[in-house]
Amino acid sequence: MAMISLIQLLKEVQGKPKAIFLAGPAGSGKSYISKNIIPSDIPIINSDDTYEELLKTSGLGLKQSDFTPEELSQASKLQSQARKSTQDKLSNAMENLSNLVIDGTGGAINPILKKKQELEALGYETLMLMIYVSPITSLKRNQERERTLMPGIVLRTWRDVNKNIDNYRQIFGSNFLLIDNDPVNTEKGFNSNLLKSYIDDSKVMGKPKSPEEQAKSTAEKIQLNKEIEDMVKHIPDFNDISTSKIKINNFLTQ
Repeated sequence: MAMISLIQLLKEVQGKPKAIFLAGPAGSGKSYISKNIIPSDIPIINSDDTYEELLKTSGLGLKQSDFTPEELSQASKLQSQARKSTQDKLSNAMENLSNLVIDGTGGAINPILKKKQELEALGYETLMLMIYVSPITSLKRNQERERTLMPGIVLRTWRDVNKNIDNYRQIFGSNFLLIDNDPVNTEKGFNSNLLKSYIDDSKVMGKPKSPEEQAKSTAEKIQLNKEIEDMVKHIPDFNDISTSKIKINNFLTQ
């Protein structure tokens, strides 16, 4: 307790510790953007890094679409292990009141809101940096990266992240930044023709579905695609990258 009190005293002199929530779907380019606008001396807490190392050392590799059902089960256990290790790193950083970046997707609001409240109770100031790309860009970049996810997972994550934009704006207020990381002249629309090649190239995973299960799965896919089609009709307002960099620098030094 005495050590924690000393750290807290030092932080009062130096200014409040800062925590940046980094959010965005698969293929949004969070690593690229963060390297360009967040100082490199701030540690990034990200379970994906640990998970990928565990996948490599286990011999499973990184291409989820090639996993057998048994390998998927093993990968799920490794992911739980990675999350536990990441939580330990985060707890240690919070105990020391260190500046930090928490890298996630942002697909679920409640865990982020809870963590935000925990951090602020310790004296932290918080900011969210969210990276936007179109659903087709998300699919394309996922297909090109070393560790790939199934297209259905990519699309569900895209929907879950981007439907939260307005809520995050309200939660973080002026400390919410949204950057568009699509290539210039990218097709921001979404329809079955644009989607077809990414779905056709994927394979069915797991055990065969019963007719009832297949019907349910098909209905869920139709609903997911409809939701995304509706969402891309309303492109959100973005912050430009240079202004965002200034904003983050001011946030970290105030």
